[in-house]
This record gives sequence, structure tokens and C-alpha cells, in this order.
Amino acid sequence: MMTVLISLCGSLLTAAQILLVLFRGEAACIGDGCRIVESLTTVPPILFNCAGLVFFQAIFWGAMAEWKKPGRTIKAVKVMLLAGMACEGVLVAFQYYISEAFCLYCLVILALVLLLNLSLGTRQIGTGILIFISVFMVFSGLQFKSAAAGQAEDAPLTGGTYGLRPAPGNGPQLYLFFSSSCRYCEEVIGALKERPGCTVRFQPVEEIGDFTFPGMKQAPGYSPAINRNFLQTLGIDQIPVLMARDAEGIRILKGEGPISRYLDRYCPAEPPAGETGSSPPAPSSIVPTQDDGSCTVLEDCADGVSRQPSGAR
Repeated sequence: MMTVLISLCGSLLTAAQILLVLFRGEAACIGDGCRIVESLTTVPPILFNCAGLVFFQAIFWGAMAEWKKPGRTIKAVKVMLLAGMACEGVLVAFQYYISEAFCLYCLVILALVLLLNLSLGTRQIGTGILIFISVFMVFSGLQFKSAAAGQAEDAPLTGGTYGLRPAPGNGPQLYLFFSSSCRYCEEVIGALKERPGCTVRFQPVEEIGDFTFPGMKQAPGYSPAINRNFLQTLGIDQIPVLMARDAEGIRILKGEGPISRYLDRYCPAEPPAGETGSSPPAPSSIVPTQDDGSCTVLEDCADGVSRQPSGAR
């Protein structure tokens, strides 16, 4: 009876997620883990939920048949539950090793599968956990790196440029690393529209659809993997990120707050007459407040800006 109730709960949960995807466009999940995991998979979320619904329904009707006529379907139910543990091992390992973020909804499904195995006895749950651990360990020994990804590591940063907005004069050269789903990125992009005095290269960290920007010349092709690898090399896992090349060298700024202050000082909306190309003032005024939501690239840098000399590697 416990197996019937748990599988019914799983069926209702996955069915609710399917309806949310169909009518709202996205499933319900607490936190950003779901979005991160979904962005790294090629299978649409609705297919995952449909597979989950089929799985829980198969367990439900199998358990119902076993409840009415014992010994009829129990073996098939046990095999399906062990297969479910193997699938969960793959999904959890993917989240741990690849996405480095956990989906709360996925963990709830894992808990339901564990409870279903436990409802059939200690031997069943013991076998299921052994399969889960085996899959997890095998997954940990694999290296998920394609030839294209290897080439991306050595590719120049311009290979990740979606588009270029050129500017006259000797203003800073800006590289904006952004995502189409990032609210703070949209604020930075909006601010850049009012500042035509700086050359801007747009470096998306994911595939983006139609993206327009005044005066932008779109590149014939781009690779988001190049931009992700660049940020990973710097140990940065947040966006937006602005790399600015100016007269003093190269600066790396994280977060909308430090980026906005840099733009206000070095790339103003209306630069004063006669100051185009002049050396920027000392950067000591670019000091982030505590609510910037960003941290320095170098731990001993107190102003939220990482600096290195021009040409440094």
C-alpha cells in the first residue's frame, strides 16, 4: 500500500510540472539550480517530466496489481525501481560533476524513488543504493570534454564575440560577459546604449537568440564556450563581468554596481568636450558598497577591480 501512495504522489508531482511547462512555459522549482541544470541539457524539461510520469504510473499500476493478486507483478516493479535508481545516479552525478548545482525538484524525485525502493524491503533498497553508488563512481571517472571544447580553450577571446559596437576616439575597449536571462546584465546593457564613446564587444556565456544593440556589427559566428572557459580560468562564476582595456591596463569588474561606476567615470554618457582620449583619473573612487553583490577577483584588492598590466598573461 505504501508503494501505491508514494508512486501516486510522484505521478501527481510530475503531472503538475508538465502542466506548468505547457501553460506557463517553465516548471516550478525553488532556487536557480533547476535553470542551471536545464541550460546544460539538450532534452527539454517536459520530456524529463513525461518520462517521470510514465515511470511513476508504471510503478503505481504494478503495485496495484500486486496488491490485488500478490506475486503477479512484484518482480517487474522491483526491476523498474532498480532502473530508476540507476537513472537517478546518472542525474545526481551530472549535477555534482557537470552543472555543480543541484535542482531541488530533482532531489525530491530522488527521495521518492528511494522511498519506493525502501517500501519493498531492506534488500531492495540495499541493491538500489549499490547501483546508485556504482553509477556515481563510474560517472566520476569520465571526462566530459569534446574536441570543440579543447579548441575553445586555446581560441582567442574574439572567437566568443557575438557582436561589436565600435566607437570613435581612444576610449576604453570593453568586453561584456553576459547572459540573456540575467537581470543585472540587462541593466548594464541598457547603460551601455547611452555611452557611445566606448567600443564594446558582447561575449555571451550561452547561446542567445535575437540580440540587437544600436550600432552593433554582428559577428558571423561565435562560441560561448570560449567565454565560459575564459571566466573559469579567472575563477569567476558570476555575471555580468566587464573586462576593460584602457590606458592603465586591463581591469576585470564583477557585478552591476562596480561596472556602472566604472562606466560613469571612464565611459560617460556625454563626455566633456576636449577630454576624449585623455588619461582617466585615479580609480580609487570605484569603491563598491556592501550591497553590490560582487567580490574581487583578487582577494587583496579592496576596490572590486582586478588590475593587471597591459599585455600581462
